[in-house]
Amino acid sequence: MERRIVLVAVDARWRDPNGTFFSFSYGIEKLRASIVSAPDLADTQILLLDLASGDAEQFFEAVRAFQPTMVGLSTYVWSLNIFAELTRRLREDQPDLVIVAGGPSARRSVLDLPQYHPLRDRVDAVIPGEGEAVIRELVRHHQAPDWRKRVAGLQFPTRGLWRSSEVAERPAINEYPSPYQLDLGPLHKTGYIETFRGCPIHCAFCQWGEQKSDRVHDAAYLEAHLEGLRRANVPNVFFLDAAFNLSPRAFRALVAAEDQVGVLAGSVVHGHLYPTFLEDHHLEFFDRIKQVQASIGIQSFDVDVLERLGRPFDVARFEKVLQRIRGRLNFDIELIFGLPGDNPESFRRTVERSLELGDTVKAFKCLVLPDALLERAADLSIEYDPVTFQILSCEGWTADDLAREWEWLYDLAAQCDRPILNDDWVGFAITTQTGEVASGAEPRRERGAEPAEPVPAVSVRPEHRALGRLRDAIAQQAVGWGLSAVRGEPGGVFFDLLGPQGAVVLEVVRFEQGARYFAERDGLAYSHRGPVDRVSSPGLRQVIDVVHPEALNLVAAPRHRTWTT
Repeated sequence: MERRIVLVAVDARWRDPNGTFFSFSYGIEKLRASIVSAPDLADTQILLLDLASGDAEQFFEAVRAFQPTMVGLSTYVWSLNIFAELTRRLREDQPDLVIVAGGPSARRSVLDLPQYHPLRDRVDAVIPGEGEAVIRELVRHHQAPDWRKRVAGLQFPTRGLWRSSEVAERPAINEYPSPYQLDLGPLHKTGYIETFRGCPIHCAFCQWGEQKSDRVHDAAYLEAHLEGLRRANVPNVFFLDAAFNLSPRAFRALVAAEDQVGVLAGSVVHGHLYPTFLEDHHLEFFDRIKQVQASIGIQSFDVDVLERLGRPFDVARFEKVLQRIRGRLNFDIELIFGLPGDNPESFRRTVERSLELGDTVKAFKCLVLPDALLERAADLSIEYDPVTFQILSCEGWTADDLAREWEWLYDLAAQCDRPILNDDWVGFAITTQTGEVASGAEPRRERGAEPAEPVPAVSVRPEHRALGRLRDAIAQQAVGWGLSAVRGEPGGVFFDLLGPQGAVVLEVVRFEQGARYFAERDGLAYSHRGPVDRVSSPGLRQVIDVVHPEALNLVAAPRHRTWTT
């Protein structure tokens, strides 16, 4: 019988104000590569849907037109509600269709939440572990009446009465080719690379959980992968590893592969760095790369908080490491806002210490993820939003604390250089937009020097909040469009956009009878400069829907000002 497989993911669209990060779902690309590389599955028809859309109808129509025999869902926290609606439509249209859910949020602890019972009750099976081997077996056997008995590594959520098939062995990762080795990776998008799997550090807040880090890709595998990245003409490379330097064997294999290929020497490389294990040979390798953007996940400078959550940290060693990498690597200090057991006073001290030590800071709201804090929620008095999985209150933080301190952090970011302002994370350089050091931080100085005079706080700019809200709304409602700046001038209002085909300036003026415009709303006329065709023009109209309320206010009170990041 013909096997027709649909693999579905929702692209989270990383909100990158520089427009340099071009994301896609690497997870389902890995699953497709696993299927097509199996000789006995070469005749399988596969449709891969990786949409930056919250519209379940868009997925449904594409799936139905393909007439699949099986659908696989790559499930993350942001796709749960979309998949709930998609599975409803699929069950109504094809009741006997085999539907399987995998991915980080395909977990019993998630699907047993009342919010997701409809999704749970519509899927036939869940893959709670790694998928490369399991997906091959599902493709082979899903049309057999007894497929549930034939395939290991599955859980069956029959209206909350969970059963399991045989336990599947962990895949030998070197035996499964990467999408880039098979020339399946998207062209001209951010490239991904995995050198090892798992993490040796089991932090309570992290979904790596208890995964061992004992499986490593060898040099030959990585050499073929790097050659594939070159053929895909990727603009930058993102490392999926828990950190560049957490597996000595994997790092040696990477160095050997790069010695043969040399593709990273001309690339911008992003990844995480664990400071405790940094050695000279790591830095020597990074010196060979065009540009390294390393993220150092400190999370908190409160040692007691980190120890309770299973995160080892040596402050003195960290400061020495920073001295070694400063000037050789670009690095961000990453923090988690609202960690259970932390508190507002401790978090402010963490931010102030980060401002003293770092060049750039990113702070993310704490998420209650499966295999992590979701299983520990009761022990840590965690209340959370089951849609966003953000903490509403927990040990050390009341709801009022979280709201007040996030506003403080958001305002601090808005004062600084290169602010990135989102509802769930903020990023910023430590200097203010007037060139001063951010309020609460001291300029870095030589040991023993006299302290600098305190720098007065810069007044908060409310327009930065409006810009952040507009950017997020555009990203969610107008697929493929982004906002970089808003300029209010006497001649009109100008929105600087990045569209699917390049930069576009959207101009808003008062409507004049007889003149030609792209769109007219409530007495305002919209025109554009830049590449917009029949395919992208509906997206631009969605952008107009988002910005129109703000445009009304700006045109009503014209004055020269610019909102930008």
